[in-house]
Amino acid sequence: MTNPEVIRTQRPGVLLAGLFVGFASVCLTMGVFWPFAPLFPALVAGVAAVVPVKGHFEFAKGALIALLGVVAFEILFVVLMFVGAELR
Repeated sequence: MTNPEVIRTQRPGVLLAGLFVGFASVCLTMGVFWPFAPLFPALVAGVAAVVPVKGHFEFAKGALIALLGVVAFEILFVVLMFVGAELR
């Protein structure tokens, strides 16, 4: 019997699928509702974490990575928006 912590199955396709679904949330907001863009990848990651399907943790991890990317982008966007408003 092998230790699952030592030997993990590599599933980059599932991880990339979760990442793609997470970043698709930005397209769904159409630039109008951008403050709500992180909600979709958070919801997808939460659902994927509890669904008993093979590779669901990797998919949820990809969606969480996308969530972090969207949050980082929004923080940068807000900072640049305020800096641009101050320079006018």
